[in-house]
Amino acid sequence: MAPGTGPFAESWRLYRELGWLGTLKLPKTEKHPVPTGFTGAKYSGAFPSEKFCEGWSYTHNANIGLRLPKGVIGLDVDHGYADKSGRLKRGGDDLAKLEVQVSPLPPTWLSTRREYDVSGIRFYQVPEDLACPEDLTDDIEIIHHDYRYAVAWPSVVPDQETGELLTYWWYTPEGERSERPPRPEELPELPAEWVEYLREHAHQGGKKAVVRREDYPEDVRIPDEVDPNAPWFIKALAHPDATGRGNNASLSIVGGLVNAFIESGLPYEAALAFILNYERASSFPQPDHVVAEQLERIWAQEKANRRETLNADFSEVTGWLMDRKEGFGYDTLTSNFKDRDETTTFSDFKIQATGVHTAGGKTVWTVDLTRSDGQVFRDVELSSDILNSTAALRGWATGHQCSLFFMGDRDKRGSAGIRLQLLMRSQKPVECRVIRHLGWDDTAKGFVTYEGLITADGLRNNASVRPARDLATTNLVNHHYGFRSPDEAREVLREVLTFHEETFTSVFTSWLVAGTLKGHLRGKASLFPIFIVEATSESGKTKGFSQLISQLWGNRDKEGGIGTRASIRNALTAHRGAPVHIDDSDNLDDIREILRQATVEGFVDKTGEDKRTTVRSKLLAPVWISVENANLGGEKALMDRIVTVTMPSPKGRMSLKDPSRPQWDDVLAMQEQYGGESGLTVFAGTLTQMILQHAHHADDFSNLAGSAGRHADKMAVLRVGARVLADVTGDDRHVKRVDAWCAEQVDTGEENALTMVVVPEALRVLGANPKPLRIDRPPHYGIPTPVIVAPAPTTTEPDAIWVHIGNLAAWWEKHKNGRIETRTQTASAFAGQAASLGMKGSKTGNRNVDWAQFGVDNSETRGASRQNVTFQRVPDDIAQTILARLEITIEEAGPTDLKRLNQAQQTGVERS
Repeated sequence: MAPGTGPFAESWRLYRELGWLGTLKLPKTEKHPVPTGFTGAKYSGAFPSEKFCEGWSYTHNANIGLRLPKGVIGLDVDHGYADKSGRLKRGGDDLAKLEVQVSPLPPTWLSTRREYDVSGIRFYQVPEDLACPEDLTDDIEIIHHDYRYAVAWPSVVPDQETGELLTYWWYTPEGERSERPPRPEELPELPAEWVEYLREHAHQGGKKAVVRREDYPEDVRIPDEVDPNAPWFIKALAHPDATGRGNNASLSIVGGLVNAFIESGLPYEAALAFILNYERASSFPQPDHVVAEQLERIWAQEKANRRETLNADFSEVTGWLMDRKEGFGYDTLTSNFKDRDETTTFSDFKIQATGVHTAGGKTVWTVDLTRSDGQVFRDVELSSDILNSTAALRGWATGHQCSLFFMGDRDKRGSAGIRLQLLMRSQKPVECRVIRHLGWDDTAKGFVTYEGLITADGLRNNASVRPARDLATTNLVNHHYGFRSPDEAREVLREVLTFHEETFTSVFTSWLVAGTLKGHLRGKASLFPIFIVEATSESGKTKGFSQLISQLWGNRDKEGGIGTRASIRNALTAHRGAPVHIDDSDNLDDIREILRQATVEGFVDKTGEDKRTTVRSKLLAPVWISVENANLGGEKALMDRIVTVTMPSPKGRMSLKDPSRPQWDDVLAMQEQYGGESGLTVFAGTLTQMILQHAHHADDFSNLAGSAGRHADKMAVLRVGARVLADVTGDDRHVKRVDAWCAEQVDTGEENALTMVVVPEALRVLGANPKPLRIDRPPHYGIPTPVIVAPAPTTTEPDAIWVHIGNLAAWWEKHKNGRIETRTQTASAFAGQAASLGMKGSKTGNRNVDWAQFGVDNSETRGASRQNVTFQRVPDDIAQTILARLEITIEEAGPTDLKRLNQAQQTGVERS
């Protein structure tokens, strides 16, 4: 016999090749029924074999339906047409309200027999264990593996109003009609907020018991006509002439019927016959198989509920734990002093295991803990160490303001920890590590996102690692990693890189690229540099290029950077790959140590979720700081760890597409083209994958550094990023720009706070005095001038810089109103820094070479009293660098040359 023609015969092989194994035959121009045994929770996991499909393919003009695989759902939206009762369906309005309430849905593949619009089935990937409600609203159903199926292209069905035959089509996320179905892995992930929403609404009528296979009735044939030998209830209730017909409200009738029949001990066949008769008599009867499926599902659930409620036996499988009959938490079974079993309260909390993994040879469970007041603690770790000790377990519970009442460690059924472990095992959590950050994970060898694990090969949804959910719920990281075609992602990145001065965008973006590769650079570089952008107002540090490039790196936040110490600390622990932006911070003193630790992925202590414990977290994120004038206090350990770039103003830049209009028009056009909640983050996943594909450049780090030291390392980080950026964009000019910029950067060598900040500030405020003065007014504060510029006494050498360490420390504390960095800006700290520079005093150096005495003029009194004080000489090469930075030119002048004094000093000299 020759194979048939039509939708099923012509498409079933293609669907199965693409990964849709649930290919089901439907009647010609009909949407139901489907073959028995391949839909519903009763047949969970069942797909037709190739042999079945081959046999069905000989049927002419059969339509095709798809049982969805686990891990895929379809949002079936009905909108804009009337149902059989005449009510207008408004599923599109319902969906719009849900997107406001929950979160926007990403564009996805749509199946519909109408033109591309609101109506149709939207398909998304979800966790395989996700439990879903069957109806979101009256006009939105959720199709999933255990509920219904999807009629699909190229099936043909008649329009219910006109009778015109309409073909089902697939539409791409861009709204274009597709010539092929998608692969399941092509479907976008359902956003985490939606997954959580569906979990919360999966059992809207309360907690449902777990349904087992034995709860379902045996298959019963739907009687097409009355068999004289059939039991009386089938003949009486299923016969078309029987009386007592009902209406079309079958679900409520089914529920009540199931209750009554099970309560009375009547068989399933009686319920089936009764409800068939009832539905057939309604004004708008549903098909028999729909009614039977409703009855079957509710019957099974009621049987399971009754088993759980009526069976007083505790199960070892669930650790002898059951929901408390009175109160919230668990009851357990224990033995009293007469060795008789009795029920006792176990806890006032419940847990749901969501993951389990092994770390350091120990089992670690990840659980959601629900407290009696309804508060849920997500992704709490419960290790075998805690389970092994009832005292430790009780402390763990107390930390979440919960109580563990069980005391029977010697009970024959095991300790509290053993019981909880059995319960968690029965909940079948996935083998999965939960990490408390996004970005690169060394163990998984991939970039962890809420969308899945990104590797050089693409996105993996079934990776054994996921980020903690509270990162999203607390808005600690608001990142999205979408996937579009590499060519489109490349073109968008290339254009964004033209939205500011080219050298700046190349250097900054090379640093961003290197940030994505932090995991690859770890161990090669001694640090990952902080990126400081010196920018005046209206330089575009939060708009234009900066905002768009941030979106391309996954950040959906529309505002600028963050500012509080706590928010900066927390953000730095949450993403290993996407930068934290600190904007317009005038004083970084409070976070100086955090910044220094962040460059080497150091640790910070935070209060745990239970508000009692302390959690040690790594500072993982790259940091960029936008300020008008960078001032990090001159701490050597921090200055060596920064890269500073000046951001010019983009004002006056003209469009590269049309030089007659400003470039800002191009920026606005791109923002409009990729508007919406996600913006350019729709490309972030693709760009991350492309960067990882060129991670081999990290192996060239040593060659690019050329020499040892922090300066060489931070330049090499940028140069690695530039080479990856060039490969991703196909533009080698980024390498040339970054290499040239790096070559211009000066290694500050051994300079430190003394010579990089404090001495220059003293010269700027007090002037380049050739001799020390004492003036009692600010900015002198009565302290003899601590820094002077003069040749060595009794010589004709060029001018040198001389420093009195004690006076300098005293003046600096006055100048800073007492707010100094005690680790680097005290007299002892300055003395140590001076020694590290090779500066010598009277005990170790040569007079008038390494140190010298200068007389102090008291310019506030007539009759100049003098006092000789000892100054140390700053190394000449460093001194010349300081003077050049301040643009101070030393000319020959007398000790009271007013050209070399500021106004306060001039006044003092004139009065003397």
